[in-house]
Amino acid sequence: MTITGTNFVGGAAVTFGGRRRTNVVVVNSTTITATTPAGSAGAVVVTVKSGGQSGSLASGFTYIASPTVSSGSPNGGPVAGGTAVTITGTNFAAGATVTFGAAAATNVVVVNSTTITATTPVGSAGSVTVTVDQQQWLSGSLASAFTYIAQPTVSSVSPNSGSTGGGTAVTITGTKLCDGSHGNVWGCGGDECVVVNSTTITATTPAERWVRRR
Repeated sequence: MTITGTNFVGGAAVTFGGRRRTNVVVVNSTTITATTPAGSAGAVVVTVKSGGQSGSLASGFTYIASPTVSSGSPNGGPVAGGTAVTITGTNFAAGATVTFGAAAATNVVVVNSTTITATTPVGSAGSVTVTVDQQQWLSGSLASAFTYIAQPTVSSVSPNSGSTGGGTAVTITGTKLCDGSHGNVWGCGGDECVVVNSTTITATTPAERWVRRR
């Protein structure tokens, strides 16, 4: 960082909150460059000592803690994006940005230091890292924090007709019919459907439910 002031002389020492740096360069009588030491979150006094004298600036530098990400809820949604996600963690600050994988989230709101809400961008099927970026290039992330789920498609139902009383065994084909997170049995109209694989489901049709019109 660059420190500006007056009456700086060669050999000056600089401290940040009492922590001294050794790689101090006195550029001229009004400019010093130095690299900050490790510190704790918060503002500290910057002090320059030179020629037996010293000068200080209260809250001359503020240490910002890196954010951390502990969870996202919900932790999954469609590849089309648009899922409202609540991200929890620590040290969130106003102006933070959020990415899901390499894509930036929209509608990012820093609710408080531990909570951010954001809307997922378009993505590809699979798990992605959720990253919170803040000023001074500080960031925190959580691997596999969100899983994009591909939308299923149905290409055929065979046979494609049956009795209104139900009981017809049918085979449904398509893509992405099971994402692996729901087990092998799904509920369909009150009757069990068996997921054979990601492209095939077998099911038995329920009885048709009639609605009486006035």
